[in-house]
This record gives sequence, C-alpha cells and structure tokens, in this order.
Amino acid sequence: MLHQQSYEALREAYRRGRVSPVAVIESALLHAEQVGASLNAFAFIDRNKALNLARASEDRWRNGSPLSPLDGMPFTVKEFAAVKGWPTRRGSLVTTTELADKDAVFVGRLLAAGAVLFAKTRAPEFNWKGVTDSPGYGITRNPLDPALTPGGSSGGCSAAVAAGVVRASIGSDAGGSVRIPAAFTGTLALKPTYGLIPLVPQPSAFFNVVHAGPIAASVAELTDVMRVVSGPESADWSSVGLRESIFDTIPGSGSLRVGLLANHRWEDSCAAVKQGMRETLDILASGGFDTRTVDFDIRQATQVAARFYRLGCLAAVQAVPEHARGKLDPDLLTFVEPARDIDVTALMGMNQARDVLAGELNKVFDDIDVLMLPTLPIVAFEAGHNTPVGWPDDDWMSWNPYTPAFNLTHNPALSFPIKPRNEKLPIGVQLVAAKGQDSKLIALAAWLEQHTRA
Repeated sequence: MLHQQSYEALREAYRRGRVSPVAVIESALLHAEQVGASLNAFAFIDRNKALNLARASEDRWRNGSPLSPLDGMPFTVKEFAAVKGWPTRRGSLVTTTELADKDAVFVGRLLAAGAVLFAKTRAPEFNWKGVTDSPGYGITRNPLDPALTPGGSSGGCSAAVAAGVVRASIGSDAGGSVRIPAAFTGTLALKPTYGLIPLVPQPSAFFNVVHAGPIAASVAELTDVMRVVSGPESADWSSVGLRESIFDTIPGSGSLRVGLLANHRWEDSCAAVKQGMRETLDILASGGFDTRTVDFDIRQATQVAARFYRLGCLAAVQAVPEHARGKLDPDLLTFVEPARDIDVTALMGMNQARDVLAGELNKVFDDIDVLMLPTLPIVAFEAGHNTPVGWPDDDWMSWNPYTPAFNLTHNPALSFPIKPRNEKLPIGVQLVAAKGQDSKLIALAAWLEQHTRA
C-alpha cells in the first residue's frame, strides 16, 4: 500500500512527483476503514480534514516548498489530545461531546509541519490502565494477533502503527502508556525527558508524571517526529529551558557506555523476556560496546510512581459529577480506592521518596550513558482482560514493574522491539538515559535497529 512506505521513501516520491500526498492519505484512510472493525484502533476519523490537508501538501511539494520532513505524512494522535474541531472524549461516555476550540501544542506543531492528521486513536477511560478497552467503546486488539491486547493506554496508537496504517502516532505516558503497547506490538516508543513535548492547553490530573511521546515504525521516523514536536513553550513552565535542537545532533553509538540493570531486579520475567535480553546483550557485545552491570531499586521507584498514578486516576474520577459515575468503568472505580487514604502527610512522604530515588538514579549515569532493562516482564496477553488469565493479582500494575519508575524521575525511556528466537511474540527492551540525553537513546536504538533488522 502507498501509505506504508517509509517517510524517506515518500519524501523522495513526493519530490519527484511520482506519488501525491492525496493518493497516500486516500490509501491510509481506506486501510483504516478496513481494519477498523477488527482492531477498533480509531476513535474518530475525519476524512474531509485529511483530504484538505493532503491537497495543501500536494501543492507545496509541487512548488518545491514542503514545510518539513513530515509534510504529507499520514498521522494520528491519541484521543486525549485536543484537536480543534474534534471532540475529546478520553475513552469515556461521561465526557463532553463539544468540539475543541484549539489544538494542543504538539498537534499544532504537527499541522504546522504539514503532517496529514486524519484520526484519533482509542484509549481506555481516562487513560487509566495498561490495556485498551472501555465500557463505552469496546476492546482494541493487537494486529499481531487480534486475540491479544495491544497494551495501553496508548493501545490505539500502537495498533495503528503495527497494522501499518500510519508510520507514527503520538500518545501519552504516565506510567508506561507508550512503552507498554510498543513492547506488546513490536513497535518503537519514546517517553521523552519530561517537558520536552509541552502538554498545553490541557492540564493533567496525573501531577507531573505524564509525558507525551511517539510510537513509531522506525527510529528515523520517531526522530523526525521528535524534531517537530519537541521544544519549549512559554505556557508550559516545565518545558522552559529545554532546547529545541536536542535531536539535531545524534551522537555516535560506539562511544556509549551501556549499563545492564542487575539481574536480580528483573529475574522473575518470563522466559521470552529473558531470552530477548540475552540476545540483545550478545548483539551489543558483537558490536564492541562497553557493557557493565549497574543497580537501582526499580521496584521501589515504581511503587512510589504507582501511588502518584493512582492518585491521578482518583482526581479524574472525582472530576466526574457524582450522578454520572455509574457510567464509569467499574474496574477504574476499584483501582482508585487505595488512593483515598493518601493524605497530606503521605503525599509529602511520596515527594521525599521521589527526590531520593531520582537522585540515586541520576548517580547511575555518572558511570554509564544508557541503562538497559526489560520494558515489561511479560508478552502480550488476551484482549479484554486487565491482567493475563490466571495472573495471581487483578491489579494491572502488578505486571508493569519497570516503566512507571522513569515517569517518577522524568528520565527519557525508549522501548525497542526484539523478537526472541523461536518465540511468536516480541518483547520490549527498555533503554533509559539521563534527563535531556534523549539523543543517546536514539543513537543506540538506531544501532540496534541496523543490527537486528538486517
């Protein structure tokens, strides 16, 4: 299909006049309609907007004046994002049907770069869990096997990318919500340094653990997206001081020092994850990388992060009028109950623990450039369930012990897909860097991509 070509190939085709952005978006729209019923990846599709954007892109390419490397590229965003003229339902039946009156900053940047935005993707209610389904909008499924979940909460984004409808989609991540679905679908995802992608005009209930980030089919395309959407915005104080050019220069991979998180921190991962990690280490060793073992209490950091996350979910529930809460996902109401016991004293303790843990992690990067550990201890499981069938705990965060820690500490974290030998499903290898060092993750991921996809 036309739209499944890489950004690089499409740019060359546009430049030479061999293919039109209009033909490409028509191909993407047709594909989205074809997989819509089987995957339930899309919350909203705007064919007219897409065709208008594509026609404008076609004129620019014909005149030799594209706006950016994303000009004419089909694109989707998670349904939490404000898009002018589109509803923002956030996976819920209780949210407003009113149309947004302005774009989120990163949406505006995509449109200003000429991206052809045509759809919003599915998410669970208020982004509350690591799989994608909701009482009002059904179950989103994994293109690798529709019986399985694509993960969440940005599961619609990962399904759209893994199915080949788009090459990149932007989701949100407050506890792993772009990295989890990337690991389950064999795609790439980056949770960038906190603030690098501004999150305005819509403040989040999730304190300052929520990030926006892309899920993509390749490192090059992920980087193209980050170059467009990252950079400071005066209305988002957390972004002030961050450089727009953070992705302009990618360091060489050969000088990177890679630290493997001590095995006892993730030894209860499933066999496929262990196998994938061993194979990744072998690939790095064959490339002459300086690897060493480092230690960090990942589970304690995740436990603290999970308390912030649960409190954010409670705030989202409490913002719903009491008379409408009966329409909410019953599992969400159960999930937030423990957060009701968090008082001011407990909240202060959580912040103090965060300071200590973030400091400990920061020290790790005195000796390494990239920390490596699994994204998740499991592979994709049955769709329509919050936990794998037979799992001893009904809390979805019990199978997600490695991603929330880096929301807590604001470090950039990238999930890289590895398909272990003799395994049916991919795993995610999580790469983490010091704050502001996102480009080191891009460098290592690009090297791994070259040496695993040959």
